[in-house]
Order: sequence, then structure tokens, then C-alpha cells
Amino acid sequence: MRILLLGGTRFLGRRLSSLLIESGADVTVLHRCVTGAPPPGTKTVQGDRAQPDGLEGIRDLAFDTVVDLSSYFSDWTRRAITAFRGRIGHYVYVSSGTVYRPSAELPWAETTPFGPMPIWGTYGEEKVTSERLLWQAHQAGDFAVTAFRFPFILGPCNFTDRESFVFSRLAAREPILLPNGGTAINQFVYIEDAAQALLAAIERPGASAGQAYNCGHARGVTNRGFVEICAELLDVDPEIVAIDENELDVARDTWDLNDLVFPFPDEHFLLDVSKIRRELGTESETPTRRMLEEYLAWWLTQPSHERERYSREEQALAALRAPERSR
Repeated sequence: MRILLLGGTRFLGRRLSSLLIESGADVTVLHRCVTGAPPPGTKTVQGDRAQPDGLEGIRDLAFDTVVDLSSYFSDWTRRAITAFRGRIGHYVYVSSGTVYRPSAELPWAETTPFGPMPIWGTYGEEKVTSERLLWQAHQAGDFAVTAFRFPFILGPCNFTDRESFVFSRLAAREPILLPNGGTAINQFVYIEDAAQALLAAIERPGASAGQAYNCGHARGVTNRGFVEICAELLDVDPEIVAIDENELDVARDTWDLNDLVFPFPDEHFLLDVSKIRRELGTESETPTRRMLEEYLAWWLTQPSHERERYSREEQALAALRAPERSR
């Protein structure tokens, strides 16, 4: 099987590349040659999807399946549809649970109407638009589509400041600020489980084509619970400070990974993951504690454990330390 990965040089893409190579697939990775190299055994094509000609390098190459790991903008998806129309059999799209319209009834199944969630702003809007474009291409017979809607992906080599956000502050004995005390429930999926689920869909196009799948561990964890698990694994007493973001003037309408107070939103996020088990026979079995154990073992081998600095967090800490608040 000839597979093209759009993106694939780090984290989920890198693990999926390795699994595909192990399965005997012929794997090509299109990437910018900026964030590293894909695993040995893959072929590389340089291309920047932000540029109109970013897919030019694969124009004359033939593939059975395209796995889109890097489409953050619907224009990129639109150009990919044009490039692969009638040329491939299967397009596997890495989407997100942020495409759903928030509902008080949890968990959210794949039949939940598109939103997107307001807190995710442009990111969620672009994911919704990309999925709509792909389902139109599927219905038009351009190629078969499978969409994966993931929650937060955790595991060793995670380049996003999620596990490291909490572990670095705990290790430095610094406070962790939890909006509303951390009662919001969030959901996670281990990188190995996510990669194995993608592999199952790629290897069984007859079953997965035309389907959307939520993929994550079935049980959610509160934000406070996430911190407490990390603290237990590090064997430290956490300094957890419940805050009101509005009172401290650090509230934002949309989520910004570049300016955090805590690495997960203060909103419930829980997907119904029964469909993928029922239809593809695969499920995310790794619980959150185990995900964090595996990440911590890797993180402790890294040369630096310094925490990232964020202006909103610093602003909140400064407000908490203000003399008028300490009286």
C-alpha cells in the first residue's frame, strides 16, 4: 500500500509513520523540513502547505491513501482536495472533537451537530469547514473519506506544552492556577492508541470509508484531577490555587495555546468513543494515569525542565500577589 502523510515528522505523525513502515507500507511524507525528519524507511518530499504550490512535489506521484495530519486551515484542505481528486482511493483526515456544537448531554457522539465550540475560535471553525469540504468530496465520488475526531493527545515527545506545563511547575514547587478550581472534565488519548486507531482505518478502508470516529479514552478527568495525578507521580505536594479569571482580568473568549493560564480549557469536553470499538474493533485502552507515567519517564530524560512563560499566567500571579489582595 502506498501512503502519503501530509505532515508526519513529530509526535503522532512520527509514530504513525513507524507503524506503517512496520506493516510493510510504502510511506512518503510531505513536510516543510523544519520540525525534523520522519522515521527511517520513509520517503520525503519537501512542501509547505501554507503556499499555493505546496503540494507541487507530489503532483506526479501515485498513492492509495492520504493521511492528513497537518491541515490547520480549510484553504489547505481545499487545495488538497483539488490535488487528489480522482487520484486516490482514501483520504484519512485528522480532525478534532472541537468540531461539535457544545451540548449539556455528555458524552458527545459522532452524530452531534457541528458547532464549532466557541472557545476554540478560528481553530474549531477551520476544522468544521475542512470536514464539510471533505464530506462534499466524498459524496461527489472524488475519494472516500474517514475523519478522526480526537480529544487532547498525550504521550512521550509531545511538543505541545500540556503535560510539561504541569510537571515543570510541580518540579519547581511553583503554584498551578486552576480556573474555577479545576472542576471541568477533559478527555485524553494516548499517542500509541491514536496511531493504532489510524492504522486500523487505513488498513480497513472498506469499513472506515465514509465514517467519522471519536477516538479517546472513555473516561474523562477533571483539570484538578490531572494536576493531582501528576503530583502523585512526581511525589510532591501540589500548590493548587483556584482562581476566577474574570476577577483577575485574564479571561479570554477563545482558547490560545500561546498564552495559557492552564493547558486545558475550563469547559467540559467528553466524546462518546463506542463507535470505533464497535466498527473497527479498536479502542483507546490507556488510562490518563498511564499516559502521564509514560510521558514523565520520557520528560525526565530531557535536558531542560524549565517551564514556559505565559503573559496571562504571569498577570494572574501578579494580581494574586498584589498588596490589596493579601490584606
